[in-house]
Amino acid sequence: MRTTAIRIVVKSRRRLVRDVLCAYLAGRPEFIVVGQTGRIEELAELCVLRRPDAALVDAVELTLPAVAALRQARLAAPATEIVVAYAEAASAVLEAAVRADITMLVPSSRGLDAVLRPLSDRAHLVDHFQPDSRALTEYDMRIVSLMGCGHSVAEMAGLLGIRPRTMENHKRRLYLKLGVGSSRHAVFRTSALGLIDLSTAGGPRRLIDRGEHGRALLAIVHGPRGPSTDGVLRRLFRAGIPWVHNREPASLEEEHWARWQQGPMVRVLVDPTNDAWSMPPITGVDVVVVLARHPDLPTLVDILSHGARAVINLEHIDDLATVLSAVVRGYVAMDAAHLEDVTGWMATQLADGPTVPALSKREADVLGSIARGHTIRQTARELGVVEKTVENTRSRLFRKLGVRNQAEALTVANRMGLLDTGRPTVPTPRDGHPPLVPQTSGSS
Repeated sequence: MRTTAIRIVVKSRRRLVRDVLCAYLAGRPEFIVVGQTGRIEELAELCVLRRPDAALVDAVELTLPAVAALRQARLAAPATEIVVAYAEAASAVLEAAVRADITMLVPSSRGLDAVLRPLSDRAHLVDHFQPDSRALTEYDMRIVSLMGCGHSVAEMAGLLGIRPRTMENHKRRLYLKLGVGSSRHAVFRTSALGLIDLSTAGGPRRLIDRGEHGRALLAIVHGPRGPSTDGVLRRLFRAGIPWVHNREPASLEEEHWARWQQGPMVRVLVDPTNDAWSMPPITGVDVVVVLARHPDLPTLVDILSHGARAVINLEHIDDLATVLSAVVRGYVAMDAAHLEDVTGWMATQLADGPTVPALSKREADVLGSIARGHTIRQTARELGVVEKTVENTRSRLFRKLGVRNQAEALTVANRMGLLDTGRPTVPTPRDGHPPLVPQTSGSS
Protein backbone atom coordinates (compact mmCIF):
# COMPACT_ATOMS: atom_id res chain seq x y z
CA MET A 1 0.00 0.00 0.00
CA ARG A 2 0.96 3.61 -0.44
CA THR A 3 3.43 5.04 2.05
CA THR A 4 4.29 8.26 0.21
CA ALA A 5 2.32 11.45 -0.38
CA ILE A 6 -0.46 11.61 -2.96
CA ARG A 7 0.64 13.19 -6.25
CA ILE A 8 -2.04 15.64 -7.35
CA VAL A 9 -2.70 18.10 -10.19
CA VAL A 10 -5.10 21.04 -9.99
CA LYS A 11 -7.37 22.39 -12.71
CA SER A 12 -9.24 25.67 -12.34
CA ARG A 13 -9.86 28.36 -14.93
CA ARG A 14 -9.86 30.91 -12.09
CA ARG A 15 -6.19 31.82 -11.64
CA LEU A 16 -6.54 33.00 -8.05
CA VAL A 17 -8.44 29.88 -6.99
CA ARG A 18 -5.88 27.69 -8.73
CA ASP A 19 -2.93 29.38 -7.03
CA VAL A 20 -4.59 29.23 -3.61
CA LEU A 21 -5.47 25.55 -4.01
CA CYS A 22 -1.92 24.69 -5.05
CA ALA A 23 -0.43 26.65 -2.15
CA TYR A 24 -2.81 25.01 0.33
CA LEU A 25 -2.18 21.49 -0.93
CA ALA A 26 1.57 22.03 -1.06
CA GLY A 27 1.46 22.87 2.66
CA ARG A 28 -0.19 19.56 3.56
CA PRO A 29 2.23 16.65 4.01
CA GLU A 30 -0.12 14.08 2.47
CA PHE A 31 -0.13 15.83 -0.93
CA ILE A 32 2.48 16.74 -3.53
CA VAL A 33 1.33 19.15 -6.26
CA VAL A 34 2.92 17.99 -9.52
CA GLY A 35 1.13 20.30 -11.98
CA GLN A 36 -1.69 22.74 -12.63
CA THR A 37 -3.63 24.12 -15.56
CA GLY A 38 -6.40 26.59 -16.30
CA ARG A 39 -7.71 24.73 -19.37
CA ILE A 40 -9.65 21.52 -19.10
CA GLU A 41 -8.39 20.59 -22.58
CA GLU A 42 -4.88 20.37 -21.13
CA LEU A 43 -5.80 18.08 -18.24
CA ALA A 44 -5.33 14.88 -20.26
CA GLU A 45 -1.89 15.96 -21.41
CA LEU A 46 -0.93 16.97 -17.87
CA CYS A 47 -2.01 13.58 -16.51
CA VAL A 48 -0.01 11.78 -19.21
CA LEU A 49 3.12 13.83 -18.54
CA ARG A 50 3.12 13.62 -14.74
CA ARG A 51 1.02 10.51 -13.93
CA PRO A 52 -0.63 11.99 -10.81
CA ASP A 53 -2.59 9.87 -8.35
CA ALA A 54 -5.44 12.38 -8.41
CA ALA A 55 -6.68 15.40 -10.35
CA LEU A 56 -8.69 18.05 -8.48
CA VAL A 57 -11.00 19.90 -10.90
CA ASP A 58 -12.70 23.17 -9.91
CA ALA A 59 -15.77 23.57 -12.15
CA VAL A 60 -17.97 26.61 -11.65
CA GLU A 61 -20.52 25.08 -14.02
CA LEU A 62 -20.09 21.46 -15.06
CA THR A 63 -21.07 21.06 -18.72
CA LEU A 64 -21.25 18.18 -21.19
CA PRO A 65 -18.15 19.39 -23.12
CA ALA A 66 -16.28 19.53 -19.80
CA VAL A 67 -17.36 15.98 -18.99
CA ALA A 68 -16.12 14.89 -22.42
CA ALA A 69 -12.73 16.46 -21.69
CA LEU A 70 -12.61 14.75 -18.29
CA ARG A 71 -13.36 11.44 -19.97
CA GLN A 72 -10.39 12.04 -22.27
CA ALA A 73 -8.20 12.57 -19.22
CA ARG A 74 -9.57 9.37 -17.65
CA LEU A 75 -8.79 7.39 -20.79
CA ALA A 76 -5.33 8.95 -21.14
CA ALA A 77 -4.39 8.15 -17.53
CA PRO A 78 -6.72 5.44 -16.17
CA ALA A 79 -4.86 5.20 -12.86
CA THR A 80 -5.53 8.87 -12.05
CA GLU A 81 -8.50 9.55 -9.78
CA ILE A 82 -10.54 12.55 -10.97
CA VAL A 83 -12.34 14.60 -8.32
CA VAL A 84 -14.66 17.39 -9.47
CA ALA A 85 -15.87 20.19 -7.20
CA TYR A 86 -18.78 21.86 -8.99
CA ALA A 87 -21.08 24.77 -8.22
CA GLU A 88 -23.78 24.07 -10.80
CA ALA A 89 -24.64 21.02 -12.88
CA ALA A 90 -27.78 19.75 -14.59
CA SER A 91 -28.96 16.23 -13.76
CA ALA A 92 -28.16 15.07 -17.30
CA VAL A 93 -24.59 16.33 -16.92
CA LEU A 94 -24.17 14.52 -13.60
CA GLU A 95 -25.41 11.30 -15.21
CA ALA A 96 -22.92 11.76 -18.04
CA ALA A 97 -20.15 12.34 -15.49
CA VAL A 98 -20.97 9.07 -13.76
CA ARG A 99 -20.88 7.24 -17.09
CA ALA A 100 -17.51 8.90 -17.81
CA ASP A 101 -16.10 7.09 -14.74
CA ILE A 102 -15.26 10.31 -12.85
CA THR A 103 -14.18 9.23 -9.37
CA MET A 104 -16.02 11.79 -7.25
CA LEU A 105 -18.46 14.65 -7.81
CA VAL A 106 -18.65 17.00 -4.82
CA PRO A 107 -20.70 20.22 -4.62
CA SER A 108 -18.31 23.08 -3.86
CA SER A 109 -20.77 24.35 -1.26
CA ARG A 110 -19.58 21.56 1.05
CA GLY A 111 -16.14 23.15 1.34
CA LEU A 112 -12.60 22.07 0.60
CA ASP A 113 -12.36 19.55 3.45
CA ALA A 114 -15.28 17.59 1.99
CA VAL A 115 -13.35 17.35 -1.28
CA LEU A 116 -9.97 16.42 0.17
CA ARG A 117 -10.94 14.15 3.04
CA PRO A 118 -12.03 11.22 0.82
CA LEU A 119 -8.79 11.55 -1.12
CA SER A 120 -6.68 11.45 2.03
CA ASP A 121 -8.61 8.45 3.37
CA ARG A 122 -8.85 6.37 0.19
CA ALA A 123 -7.23 3.10 1.16
CA HIS A 124 -7.02 1.90 -2.44
CA LEU A 125 -4.66 4.70 -3.48
CA VAL A 126 -1.53 2.62 -3.95
CA ASP A 127 1.77 3.64 -5.45
CA HIS A 128 0.76 2.89 -9.02
CA PHE A 129 3.09 5.39 -10.74
CA GLN A 130 4.43 3.51 -13.75
CA PRO A 131 6.57 5.73 -15.98
CA ASP A 132 6.23 5.06 -19.69
CA SER A 133 7.71 6.60 -22.81
CA ARG A 134 5.40 9.62 -22.52
CA ALA A 135 5.61 10.47 -18.81
CA LEU A 136 8.09 13.09 -17.62
CA THR A 137 10.69 11.68 -15.26
CA GLU A 138 12.34 13.63 -12.46
CA TYR A 139 15.43 13.75 -14.67
CA ASP A 140 13.32 15.40 -17.38
CA MET A 141 12.09 17.92 -14.83
CA ARG A 142 15.65 18.79 -13.84
CA ILE A 143 16.62 19.29 -17.50
CA VAL A 144 13.70 21.61 -18.24
CA SER A 145 14.43 23.57 -15.05
CA LEU A 146 18.02 24.08 -16.19
CA MET A 147 16.69 25.20 -19.59
CA GLY A 148 14.49 27.74 -17.85
CA CYS A 149 17.55 29.11 -16.06
CA GLY A 150 19.13 29.81 -19.45
CA HIS A 151 21.87 27.16 -19.35
CA SER A 152 23.43 26.00 -22.61
CA VAL A 153 23.70 22.34 -23.58
CA ALA A 154 27.35 22.26 -22.46
CA GLU A 155 26.49 23.86 -19.10
CA MET A 156 23.61 21.47 -18.47
CA ALA A 157 25.81 18.50 -19.38
CA GLY A 158 28.44 19.70 -16.92
CA LEU A 159 25.90 20.19 -14.11
CA LEU A 160 24.39 16.75 -14.68
CA GLY A 161 27.72 15.00 -15.19
CA ILE A 162 27.01 13.70 -18.69
CA ARG A 163 28.42 14.30 -22.18
CA PRO A 164 26.96 17.09 -24.38
CA ARG A 165 25.89 14.54 -27.01
CA THR A 166 23.98 12.61 -24.35
CA MET A 167 22.40 15.89 -23.24
CA GLU A 168 21.24 16.54 -26.81
CA ASN A 169 19.60 13.10 -26.90
CA HIS A 170 17.79 13.81 -23.63
CA LYS A 171 16.55 17.13 -25.03
CA ARG A 172 15.18 15.48 -28.18
CA ARG A 173 13.25 12.92 -26.14
CA LEU A 174 11.94 15.70 -23.89
CA TYR A 175 10.75 17.71 -26.89
CA LEU A 176 8.89 14.66 -28.20
CA LYS A 177 7.13 14.11 -24.88
CA LEU A 178 6.04 17.75 -24.67
CA GLY A 179 5.19 18.11 -28.35
CA VAL A 180 7.48 21.13 -28.77
CA GLY A 181 10.38 22.04 -31.01
CA SER A 182 12.69 24.23 -28.91
CA SER A 183 13.92 24.81 -25.37
CA ARG A 184 11.88 28.03 -25.15
CA HIS A 185 8.71 26.13 -25.92
CA ALA A 186 9.63 23.38 -23.48
CA VAL A 187 10.00 25.97 -20.71
CA PHE A 188 6.80 27.76 -21.70
CA ARG A 189 4.82 24.53 -21.91
CA THR A 190 5.96 23.16 -18.56
CA SER A 191 5.52 26.54 -16.89
CA ALA A 192 1.98 26.88 -18.29
CA LEU A 193 1.16 23.42 -16.91
CA GLY A 194 2.52 24.37 -13.49
CA LEU A 195 5.35 21.85 -13.68
CA ILE A 196 8.14 24.35 -12.99
CA ASP A 197 8.24 27.69 -11.17
CA LEU A 198 11.49 29.53 -11.74
CA SER A 199 12.59 32.68 -9.95
CA THR A 200 15.10 34.95 -11.62
CA ALA A 201 16.22 36.85 -8.52
CA GLY A 202 19.89 36.29 -7.97
CA GLY A 203 20.49 34.18 -11.07
CA PRO A 204 19.92 30.54 -11.92
CA ARG A 205 18.78 28.22 -9.18
CA ARG A 206 20.21 24.80 -8.49
CA LEU A 207 17.71 22.13 -7.56
CA ILE A 208 18.16 20.24 -4.29
CA ASP A 209 15.57 17.90 -2.84
CA ARG A 210 13.72 19.52 0.06
CA GLY A 211 14.29 16.36 2.07
CA GLU A 212 11.89 14.03 3.74
CA HIS A 213 9.37 15.38 6.24
CA GLY A 214 10.03 14.10 9.73
CA ARG A 215 13.80 13.91 9.37
CA ALA A 216 16.12 16.29 11.21
CA LEU A 217 16.75 19.57 9.42
CA LEU A 218 20.27 20.87 8.85
CA ALA A 219 21.10 24.57 9.34
CA ILE A 220 23.86 25.98 7.12
CA VAL A 221 25.06 29.12 8.90
CA HIS A 222 26.85 31.82 6.92
CA GLY A 223 28.47 34.68 8.79
CA PRO A 224 31.78 35.92 10.23
CA ARG A 225 32.86 34.78 13.67
CA GLY A 226 31.62 37.18 16.29
CA PRO A 227 28.94 37.62 18.95
CA SER A 228 26.03 37.40 16.47
CA THR A 229 27.15 34.20 14.75
CA ASP A 230 28.25 32.63 18.04
CA GLY A 231 24.82 33.35 19.48
CA VAL A 232 23.11 31.64 16.53
CA LEU A 233 25.35 28.56 16.80
CA ARG A 234 24.80 28.29 20.55
CA ARG A 235 21.05 28.48 20.10
CA LEU A 236 21.10 25.77 17.42
CA PHE A 237 23.24 23.57 19.67
CA ARG A 238 20.85 23.98 22.60
CA ALA A 239 17.86 23.19 20.37
CA GLY A 240 19.56 20.00 19.12
CA ILE A 241 19.60 21.19 15.49
CA PRO A 242 22.64 20.01 13.47
CA TRP A 243 24.52 22.86 11.83
CA VAL A 244 27.40 23.62 9.48
CA HIS A 245 29.22 26.95 9.72
CA ASN A 246 30.60 28.46 6.53
CA ARG A 247 32.30 31.76 7.24
CA GLU A 248 32.30 32.78 3.59
CA PRO A 249 29.41 32.38 1.14
CA ALA A 250 29.91 29.10 -0.67
CA SER A 251 28.08 26.79 -3.05
CA LEU A 252 26.59 23.56 -1.76
CA GLU A 253 27.15 21.69 -5.02
CA GLU A 254 30.40 19.98 -3.99
CA GLU A 255 29.73 19.56 -0.27
CA HIS A 256 29.47 15.86 0.60
CA TRP A 257 27.19 16.52 3.59
CA ALA A 258 24.72 18.37 1.34
CA ARG A 259 24.47 15.35 -0.94
CA TRP A 260 23.94 12.92 1.95
CA GLN A 261 21.54 15.04 3.99
CA GLN A 262 18.10 13.36 3.90
CA GLY A 263 16.15 15.95 5.86
CA PRO A 264 15.41 19.57 4.87
CA MET A 265 18.18 22.20 4.78
CA VAL A 266 17.92 25.89 5.65
CA ARG A 267 20.50 28.60 5.08
CA VAL A 268 20.87 30.99 8.02
CA LEU A 269 22.53 34.26 7.00
CA VAL A 270 23.84 36.29 9.94
CA ASP A 271 24.01 40.05 9.22
CA PRO A 272 24.37 39.35 5.48
CA THR A 273 26.42 41.70 3.30
CA ASN A 274 26.13 42.04 -0.47
CA ASP A 275 28.57 39.14 -0.85
CA ALA A 276 26.13 36.83 0.91
CA TRP A 277 23.60 37.35 -1.88
CA SER A 278 26.15 36.48 -4.56
CA MET A 279 25.49 32.78 -3.94
CA PRO A 280 23.12 31.30 -6.55
CA PRO A 281 19.77 30.59 -4.84
CA ILE A 282 19.04 26.88 -4.45
CA THR A 283 15.51 25.64 -5.03
CA GLY A 284 14.55 23.52 -2.04
CA VAL A 285 16.84 25.33 0.44
CA ASP A 286 15.12 28.26 2.14
CA VAL A 287 16.90 31.30 3.58
CA VAL A 288 16.50 32.74 7.09
CA VAL A 289 18.17 36.05 7.97
CA VAL A 290 19.31 36.94 11.51
CA LEU A 291 20.06 40.62 12.16
CA ALA A 292 21.85 42.20 15.11
CA ARG A 293 19.92 45.47 14.66
CA HIS A 294 16.42 46.37 13.55
CA PRO A 295 16.70 46.98 9.78
CA ASP A 296 15.40 50.05 8.01
CA LEU A 297 12.70 49.55 5.42
CA PRO A 298 14.97 49.51 2.29
CA THR A 299 17.17 46.85 3.90
CA LEU A 300 14.15 44.75 4.86
CA VAL A 301 12.64 44.98 1.37
CA ASP A 302 16.01 44.08 -0.17
CA ILE A 303 16.30 40.99 2.05
CA LEU A 304 12.82 39.78 1.13
CA SER A 305 13.38 40.49 -2.57
CA HIS A 306 16.35 38.11 -2.46
CA GLY A 307 14.00 35.31 -1.43
CA ALA A 308 14.45 35.19 2.37
CA ARG A 309 11.61 33.29 4.04
CA ALA A 310 12.17 34.66 7.54
CA VAL A 311 13.79 37.69 9.21
CA ILE A 312 14.52 37.56 12.94
CA ASN A 313 16.30 39.97 15.26
CA LEU A 314 19.16 38.66 17.37
CA GLU A 315 17.31 39.72 20.53
CA HIS A 316 14.67 37.09 19.64
CA ILE A 317 17.19 34.34 18.90
CA ASP A 318 15.44 32.03 21.39
CA ASP A 319 12.70 31.70 18.75
CA LEU A 320 15.15 30.51 16.06
CA ALA A 321 14.27 26.80 16.30
CA THR A 322 10.56 27.59 15.98
CA VAL A 323 11.22 29.86 13.00
CA LEU A 324 13.28 27.20 11.20
CA SER A 325 10.59 24.60 11.81
CA ALA A 326 7.94 26.93 10.36
CA VAL A 327 10.04 27.80 7.31
CA VAL A 328 10.64 24.17 6.27
CA ARG A 329 6.87 23.70 6.38
CA GLY A 330 6.35 26.50 3.89
CA TYR A 331 5.62 29.44 6.20
CA VAL A 332 7.10 32.93 6.16
CA ALA A 333 8.14 34.33 9.56
CA MET A 334 9.26 37.72 10.81
CA ASP A 335 8.98 39.98 13.83
CA ALA A 336 5.74 41.91 14.22
CA ALA A 337 7.57 45.23 13.77
CA HIS A 338 9.07 43.99 10.49
CA LEU A 339 5.66 42.83 9.31
CA GLU A 340 4.14 46.25 10.00
CA ASP A 341 6.90 47.94 8.00
CA VAL A 342 6.47 45.59 5.03
CA THR A 343 2.67 45.70 4.96
CA GLY A 344 2.76 49.49 5.13
CA TRP A 345 5.21 49.58 2.22
CA MET A 346 3.07 47.12 0.22
CA ALA A 347 -0.05 49.22 0.79
CA THR A 348 1.81 52.22 -0.58
CA GLN A 349 2.98 50.28 -3.62
CA LEU A 350 -0.52 48.98 -4.36
CA ALA A 351 -1.95 52.48 -4.00
CA ASP A 352 0.57 53.77 -6.52
CA GLY A 353 -0.53 51.32 -9.18
CA PRO A 354 -0.37 47.69 -10.30
CA THR A 355 2.83 45.74 -9.82
CA VAL A 356 2.47 43.87 -13.12
CA PRO A 357 4.35 45.88 -15.77
CA ALA A 358 2.29 47.51 -18.48
CA LEU A 359 3.46 46.39 -21.92
CA SER A 360 3.14 48.44 -25.05
CA LYS A 361 1.44 46.84 -28.06
CA ARG A 362 4.80 46.30 -29.71
CA GLU A 363 6.24 44.69 -26.57
CA ALA A 364 3.17 42.44 -26.26
CA ASP A 365 3.51 41.44 -29.92
CA VAL A 366 7.20 40.57 -29.43
CA LEU A 367 6.38 38.57 -26.29
CA GLY A 368 3.73 36.62 -28.20
CA SER A 369 6.20 35.97 -30.99
CA ILE A 370 8.73 34.63 -28.47
CA ALA A 371 6.03 32.31 -27.11
CA ARG A 372 5.49 30.99 -30.65
CA GLY A 373 9.19 30.20 -30.96
CA HIS A 374 9.98 32.77 -33.64
CA THR A 375 13.49 34.05 -34.23
CA ILE A 376 14.25 37.77 -34.37
CA ARG A 377 14.12 37.61 -38.17
CA GLN A 378 10.77 35.82 -38.15
CA THR A 379 9.35 38.29 -35.63
CA ALA A 380 10.51 41.25 -37.72
CA ARG A 381 8.89 39.75 -40.81
CA GLU A 382 5.65 39.04 -38.94
CA LEU A 383 5.41 42.56 -37.48
CA GLY A 384 6.65 44.34 -40.60
CA VAL A 385 9.61 46.03 -38.88
CA VAL A 386 13.38 45.81 -39.12
CA GLU A 387 15.31 43.34 -36.96
CA LYS A 388 16.97 46.14 -34.96
CA THR A 389 13.53 47.32 -33.80
CA VAL A 390 12.72 43.82 -32.56
CA GLU A 391 16.04 43.63 -30.69
CA ASN A 392 15.45 46.99 -29.00
CA THR A 393 11.86 46.11 -28.11
CA ARG A 394 12.95 42.77 -26.71
CA SER A 395 15.59 44.48 -24.54
CA ARG A 396 12.96 46.84 -23.10
CA LEU A 397 10.66 43.87 -22.50
CA PHE A 398 13.35 41.98 -20.62
CA ARG A 399 14.07 45.00 -18.41
CA LYS A 400 10.39 45.39 -17.55
CA LEU A 401 10.09 41.71 -16.63
CA GLY A 402 13.43 41.68 -14.78
CA VAL A 403 14.79 38.76 -16.83
CA ARG A 404 17.87 38.02 -18.90
CA ASN A 405 16.76 35.63 -21.62
CA GLN A 406 13.73 34.38 -23.54
CA ALA A 407 13.14 31.28 -21.41
CA GLU A 408 12.95 33.40 -18.24
CA ALA A 409 10.73 35.93 -20.04
CA LEU A 410 8.19 33.22 -20.88
CA THR A 411 8.21 31.85 -17.34
CA VAL A 412 7.80 35.23 -15.64
CA ALA A 413 5.24 36.51 -18.17
CA ASN A 414 3.13 33.39 -17.69
CA ARG A 415 3.25 33.78 -13.90
CA MET A 416 2.15 37.43 -14.23
CA GLY A 417 -0.72 36.52 -16.54
CA LEU A 418 0.76 38.41 -19.50
CA LEU A 419 0.56 35.40 -21.81
CA ASP A 420 -2.73 34.01 -23.03
CA THR A 421 -2.25 30.33 -22.27
CA GLY A 422 -5.89 29.74 -23.12
CA ARG A 423 -5.03 29.64 -26.82
CA PRO A 424 -1.49 28.31 -26.91
CA THR A 425 0.36 28.03 -30.19
CA VAL A 426 2.61 25.02 -29.92
CA PRO A 427 4.75 24.32 -32.99
CA THR A 428 5.15 20.88 -34.49
CA PRO A 429 8.37 19.31 -33.19
CA ARG A 430 11.30 19.32 -35.52
CA ASP A 431 11.06 15.55 -35.92
CA GLY A 432 7.53 15.92 -37.23
CA HIS A 433 5.77 13.99 -34.46
CA PRO A 434 2.37 15.40 -33.42
CA PRO A 435 1.50 16.20 -29.79
CA LEU A 436 0.94 13.06 -27.74
CA VAL A 437 -2.58 13.67 -26.44
CA PRO A 438 -5.47 14.78 -28.69
CA GLN A 439 -7.13 18.00 -27.61
CA THR A 440 -10.84 18.14 -26.82
CA SER A 441 -13.21 21.00 -27.48
CA GLY A 442 -14.79 21.24 -24.05
CA SER A 443 -14.25 24.01 -21.54
CA SER A 444 -14.89 24.58 -17.89
